[in-house]
Amino acid sequence: MWIWYNKEHMERIDDLQLKGLKIIQDTDLFCFGTDAVLLADFVKLKKNSRVADLGTGMGILPLLLFGRRQDITVKGLELQKALYDLACRSVELNGLEANIEMINGDICSAAKLLGTGFDIVVSNPPYEKKTAGVGSECESHRIARFEVAVTLRGLCAAAGSLLQTGGRFYMIHRASRLAEIFEELKGCRLQPKEVRFIHSYVTSEPARVLLSAMKDGGEGLRILPPLIVHERDGSETEEVRRIYCRDGQQTGDGNGTG
Repeated sequence: MWIWYNKEHMERIDDLQLKGLKIIQDTDLFCFGTDAVLLADFVKLKKNSRVADLGTGMGILPLLLFGRRQDITVKGLELQKALYDLACRSVELNGLEANIEMINGDICSAAKLLGTGFDIVVSNPPYEKKTAGVGSECESHRIARFEVAVTLRGLCAAAGSLLQTGGRFYMIHRASRLAEIFEELKGCRLQPKEVRFIHSYVTSEPARVLLSAMKDGGEGLRILPPLIVHERDGSETEEVRRIYCRDGQQTGDGNGTG
């Protein structure tokens, strides 16, 4: 459900169908998609968790995570000023200033800007390497899709600097880059702990992967059951409908799905 309210700037208010939460988006900028929703559902939240979101965009992950557990606090870091401004307005729209704080700045300076000792760090980062080419996309889309502002190594280093020992880093990324992701995580004292592959259909290869890593964690990796997005007829699977709160279903209870 959405409501246009500023056609000049192509802004709209989207109803997240979760705890009455809404988000302001600008279709001229990079809007959130399915990957952010799946990542938010994957995160295991505990009582009073301190969470940091690296590259928060319009603030979708902080809102979805708060919708699942209302005793958490979240700091979202966003480089692009236009997206940061929208995220701040969404926080105000929902009256969540006491739980969610947005910061405008570079992921490479995350610890300086956000502080340290977080229980959880999340990120839905750019999937493509800078060398993949950026085509003719607008700046907002280039930064969101390509590693022009932060590399995978820089992202992992930032997550490691923010987390306390035993804290968890949750990320969604291209399945084809998993070996590289593991290498970078381990180089930043982040031990991969859980992996869940995302398939468009049960018969298709995974295009995305959800994963968690623990700071200074021991060895041991769980491969979780795959997440299938579509049935053979193209409709959403029951799990995806639950995640999206279709038919009035509520997503999770703060304990995650993996």
